[in-house]
Order: sequence, then C-alpha cells, then structure tokens
Amino acid sequence: MSDYSKTGQTSCLNGQRVSKNSPLIHFVGTADELNSHLGLVKALLIEKNAPKDTVRFIEEIQKNLMKLMSYVSDTANDKYAFTEKEPACLEKEIDRLSATLAKNPQFVLPGRDVTEAQIHIARTVARRAERLFTAVSEQRPLDLNAGAYLNKLSGYLFILAQIPLN
Repeated sequence: MSDYSKTGQTSCLNGQRVSKNSPLIHFVGTADELNSHLGLVKALLIEKNAPKDTVRFIEEIQKNLMKLMSYVSDTANDKYAFTEKEPACLEKEIDRLSATLAKNPQFVLPGRDVTEAQIHIARTVARRAERLFTAVSEQRPLDLNAGAYLNKLSGYLFILAQIPLN
C-alpha cells in the first residue's frame, strides 16, 4: 500500500485533513523555508567565525520555528505553546544589538556581503511567514505570543544584518 496523496489534501499534526492550498499549509511551508534560510545563515556565520552566541541564538530561533510550525498544525497541544518568554528573548537581543549601531537610521541596501544578503532574505521570508500566520489566525484563533514572536523575528534579522559579524 502506498501513502502517496492524490487528494490535494494533507494531514496536520492533530490528524485534521486540510487543503494543500490552505493558509495553514502555506504558513508551515514558508516557516520551513525560513528555517532553511536560517540554516544557511548559521553556516555562513560559522564559516566567518562569528561569535558563537550569535550562532547559538540562530539555532534557538530555528528550534522555535519548528515549535511554531507544530503549534499552528496542532494548537491544542500545550507542548507547542508560546509564552511571553519567546518574543521577550528576541526583544532583549534586538535591544542589545541595537545599542551597538549608529543612531541615524538609513535605508538599507542589502548586499554588503553574502552573509548580510542572506540575513535579509531570511528577514523577508520571516515577514511573509508573519502575513501567512495572520491569514491562518483569521480562520481560527492563534496565540498572540506566537504572532509577536514572528513580528520580532523579522526585526531581529534586520538588526543582525547591520552588525559586523566577523
């Protein structure tokens, strides 16, 4: 017996069947794409001998994205729930990094180097994930902390892209 799907539907973690074109599946796919981009960012940071705490922070974000995908796919499972802690952690890191930047904001043109450009790509995918999260939340209630995390994530990536990382 094969387990190939020819129905145009897929299963969520909770067993619910949904269209492969549903906002939920678009969100999960985009979050997965973001996680892959962050994997490349992490590899580039390691290659540049960037601070280990930055690499570890990116890895924690990747773990949170996995949790977030699971949460959206099974909101009833408390082990995937977000608390105020996750967005607060991003806020704290944004504040720490922002303190090292010049105070006169300018438009940023990505492409200073490959790592910075890839961080900006991840940032734009994070923004798309946030929009798709909002689309899912219009169909069913989702935790505000999870949405806040996505919002803060793109802000963190914007700041990270401006920091010299070697």
